[in-house]
Amino acid sequence: MNQTSHYIFNLYHYLLNLRDTLEYTIDREHKEELYNQRKNVLSKGYLEGTPLGNFLKNNPEQGEKITEKLKEFVDEVYGDDSTILKLTEGKVRVDHSQHIKLFDYVCGLQESLRDIIYGYLNYAKQQNDSEAIITELVELDDKLFRPVFVMLAMREFEKSFGEFQKVMSESQGKPTPQSNFIVQNEIVKLSQMIRFIIQHHHCTENEIMDVLDETNAVIEMTEGRRERRDNKSFKDIFEELNGKLNALVVKYEPLWRDAFQKAVNEAVAFSQKQQQEAEESKKA
Repeated sequence: MNQTSHYIFNLYHYLLNLRDTLEYTIDREHKEELYNQRKNVLSKGYLEGTPLGNFLKNNPEQGEKITEKLKEFVDEVYGDDSTILKLTEGKVRVDHSQHIKLFDYVCGLQESLRDIIYGYLNYAKQQNDSEAIITELVELDDKLFRPVFVMLAMREFEKSFGEFQKVMSESQGKPTPQSNFIVQNEIVKLSQMIRFIIQHHHCTENEIMDVLDETNAVIEMTEGRRERRDNKSFKDIFEELNGKLNALVVKYEPLWRDAFQKAVNEAVAFSQKQQQEAEESKKA
């Protein structure tokens, strides 16, 4: 791994911890150790002196906005006064009523960081300095991240849409303050985020694109802009889509994990070599 790839990997490591914050939207036990590691990376990894922090400082017009949003995200989600995540007796307590806030932060911020990373990848390519170990990792990350985000957000979307249908049924199809609240604060927000993630993909694989296209079609069905195929129930439609998204995650997760582990090994070796050279130069 060369100097440029090592720099990009450090940027990617921050992105990884940011996107993995989505894990807290899954209703399962979350360990304190991983939470603390993630909090440490996210709270310190954008400060001056770090690869990301230096980029943000050297690009003030773009950097100030991203820095402000990252600070807000860390305070809101990982801060001591956070109402979303709390440490209790060695476990992370998640306020599952605030999933949409987590999706919202990750949706926008990860795309900003991904743009920075792709900028460096393009620069490395122009300088004949790019390496497959990092380009393939970033490509695989995109192929994994899109289905993961869409799968988790669509599960939340299904809950909100089901609640909306229930409320409308109880009111004989007439809009109510409650139904309007669900539409504006949940359904519309989630559909906008899902579409944003789909639109900004870097994938070309038909198997991924077809499922992402189907996701958009399902959202259009809930909006009344497209008819349901074969007159299937929304329950069956959501279940079928979730199965396809899950299959993509199952396929690409191990491929990404292998690429990530190789990059970690090379990054560690690079750092050790740098440290050794620095110590030798002191002795000289």
